[in-house]
Amino acid sequence: MSQPTPVQLAVFDLAGTTIDDRDEVYRVLRESVEREGARFSDAEFQQWMGTEKQWAIRNLLTIGGVEASEDLVKECFQWFREELGRVYREDPPTPMPEIIEAFAELRSRGIKVGLSTGFSRDITDIILDALGWTSGDAKDCVVDATVAGDEVAQGRPAPDMIQQIMRDTGVEQPEAVISLGDTAVDIQAAKAAKVHSAGVLTGHLTAEDFSAEQAEFILDKAADVVAVVSGPDSLKA
Repeated sequence: MSQPTPVQLAVFDLAGTTIDDRDEVYRVLRESVEREGARFSDAEFQQWMGTEKQWAIRNLLTIGGVEASEDLVKECFQWFREELGRVYREDPPTPMPEIIEAFAELRSRGIKVGLSTGFSRDITDIILDALGWTSGDAKDCVVDATVAGDEVAQGRPAPDMIQQIMRDTGVEQPEAVISLGDTAVDIQAAKAAKVHSAGVLTGHLTAEDFSAEQAEFILDKAADVVAVVSGPDSLKA
């Protein structure tokens, strides 16, 4: 029987997984299209949580009965970026419990840490700057790499962001990667990238929801991934 491939990289979602933004991203996203007359159910809205925001706006407008012209999508997205940037500057998100310690523990074991998000790079940088979360291989960096939704060809549920972080950190084997998130598209993206998947119960989904998505692991919080990674050479269910 072959030995499990050592875990070399953990990829974390941002809002709802590693940071608590008080659900501002979803409030502002919803408002960006409802102010144009779009109307939809909570369940319909939830389908677009965790996706690249311009794509989410396009689909929410359409579902909500509003013609999603290119100009309108751009207008809504610009309003979303400006409003969310204002909110985050005035009241920055805070780290989820024990997450900074988890990052440090993983990196001390030689496991790279990456952050992926459906936010655009400008919003991502506002958050990371407010938290003091720098990336790179310097001693004072908190994570090894970050990727934003507007830096890849396709956002979640496509595997592009996970694969970009793999390239940025030099990790080639999908089986050496675990990806965590609080939405269904996080799990779908992990499966598309053929990496280990973990659903985190700090968002809006239940354990049953993640089971339905066939998440490999279900965690109370993202920091619990340290307990999942059993040393430098295996995962434990």
